[in-house]
Amino acid sequence: MDNFDPIAAIEAAKSERKLRKHRKYQPRPSKLTPYRFEIKKMYESGASLSLIELHLRKEHNLSASRSTILRFLQKAGIVKNG
Repeated sequence: MDNFDPIAAIEAAKSERKLRKHRKYQPRPSKLTPYRFEIKKMYESGASLSLIELHLRKEHNLSASRSTILRFLQKAGIVKNG
């Protein structure tokens, strides 16, 4: 424990961060992305989040909670607040 050098640890972390910044970071796509058109059309037609959840489970064997669907819609700019 006496061999720990905080300055060296900070410098190592900074250099790692610098390397990571230059990589082409791609956020992981949502599992709902392939079905975004269906989700959008159903929501705009008045379907509740529960009905959309049921549709995805039955038709596509995809398990997604209502909150996940709501966050997906919010990020897509379809709905502003829940």
